[in-house]
Amino acid sequence: MKWVGWGAFLGALPGLLFGAWAVWHNPWFLDEPTLFLVVAIGFPAGLGGALGLLRPTEGRPVGAVFVLLGVLALFFRPVPEVESPDVLVIGIDGATWTVIDDLELPHLQGVRERGASGTLTSMEPMFSPLLWTTMASGRIPAEHGIHGFHVHADDADVPRFWDVAEAEGRSIGIYKWLVTYPPREVDGFIVPAWLAPSPETFPAELSFVKELELANRMKRKQVETRRPGWQLALTGIPQGLRMSTLTEVLRWKIRERDRPDDDERFIALNLLRGKLDRDVFVHALYTHEPELATFTYYATDGLGHRFWDRLGSEDDPLSTAYRQADGIVGELLSYTDEDTTVLIVSDHGFQALDADKLFVAPKTERLMERLGERLGRVQVSRLGIKLTVTAEEASLEALEDELALLTVDGVPLYAWTPIPDSPATLGLTLTNEQVTAEELAGSTDDGEPLADYASLSDRSYTGDHHPDGVVLALGPDVTPGRLDGGLLDVAPTVHTALGIAPAEDLPGRSLFGEAGTGPVSRDALVHDLVWGEGAAGVDEDALRALGYME
Repeated sequence: MKWVGWGAFLGALPGLLFGAWAVWHNPWFLDEPTLFLVVAIGFPAGLGGALGLLRPTEGRPVGAVFVLLGVLALFFRPVPEVESPDVLVIGIDGATWTVIDDLELPHLQGVRERGASGTLTSMEPMFSPLLWTTMASGRIPAEHGIHGFHVHADDADVPRFWDVAEAEGRSIGIYKWLVTYPPREVDGFIVPAWLAPSPETFPAELSFVKELELANRMKRKQVETRRPGWQLALTGIPQGLRMSTLTEVLRWKIRERDRPDDDERFIALNLLRGKLDRDVFVHALYTHEPELATFTYYATDGLGHRFWDRLGSEDDPLSTAYRQADGIVGELLSYTDEDTTVLIVSDHGFQALDADKLFVAPKTERLMERLGERLGRVQVSRLGIKLTVTAEEASLEALEDELALLTVDGVPLYAWTPIPDSPATLGLTLTNEQVTAEELAGSTDDGEPLADYASLSDRSYTGDHHPDGVVLALGPDVTPGRLDGGLLDVAPTVHTALGIAPAEDLPGRSLFGEAGTGPVSRDALVHDLVWGEGAAGVDEDALRALGYME
């Protein structure tokens, strides 16, 4: 009996030590205690006890008692307290009331009942980097300078609300807000969003989450990580990775060996990233205690583009993403108190893509290359059957002249219209949306293959952006009831919630009332920002997976 007890203790000791290390650094790690108990402690303890039977002697099972005490100490740890931020901004990309109203989402519904909610009206063109920057800066694209997808944080010509907060002495935690790459050194943390081409974060120990994201592309593409997977996992545990997330990652890796189709892979990776982001953000809140924190969830947009037509069906991944987002909202709300202002926003809503217009779609790469050769730097982005083109180094008239030269049988290939509030940008559609496969095999009037500029559209994209996004608010200065606004209202609202008077050059209004008169402008703040080093370009694979480029 004596050796059985000590054998069980020695077998369980590695698991107990690992668990103690993980929980010491990450109090949320053991969110699946039964699995950990069985795999890391129970099985090796049983094996050790069985080996102890080979040397049976009389005595007290002191070792087994130590195992029991270790398990009790491990699983009955105190619940950590998270210092509540003053302002928490939660972004749910593409969230729309037409979906929220049809689902059981208790946490979002709770915010609606206790706080205020309504429509947050988006702007054209509805491309995510532009829209999230408009919200963060409170300025129109012509002023903030972000027009397309091929952009970095240092391309922004005006400060965002976290820059203002930091200048006012507030600590910040910015998690995956678009156009935050390269990250810079701050009092708090910055983890860039999915456009980032390489894994830099601040502080550097959070870069494992970007390494995992870049290594597991939405489309099949082998990308080597800087560190092997097991090392990323060990690095991630002290930064918040939970047992349930690691278990789900392992399950997916096993399933992926069977080469699941691209839809299954796309769904799984979107939902896994939601769990991973939740884990890391919560731990970063706990560690850095920012006064202003933001968290952005993207699966609702990515799955909305691909699987809008599955809404309400038995195989409906989009509703699963909304439920995951609601669960994350609920957990984040549990780390706030009655003095915290919570603002939940989406950059746009969603709707079904018109099936009658899915016959042909414009392509981006050759057009961007052609215009770049003639006009200098340009941004070309696609959303469904529409393109937006921004000439950053030429006039709008020069851009129109170049587009007019691209013709088929004497007719311009594109029709275009100006974009309000973006004077250097045109919205493009194909003049003829009923091009056949035979016609695509032809060429433009100057001899270029027509197939370089248009293709039979991918019918896997069934959802499209809609201008009606969502806004929900909860906090000491929030009057319960109806709350409507626009993207330009988000930045002054955050300023006001922080007790900072918005600058006079912000055209929007605070949704919570005014906080006094601010300076004429804070644009000079952007010149004092010191940017970290980063790689050129953006994550092109992510753009293709979401249909923004082809």
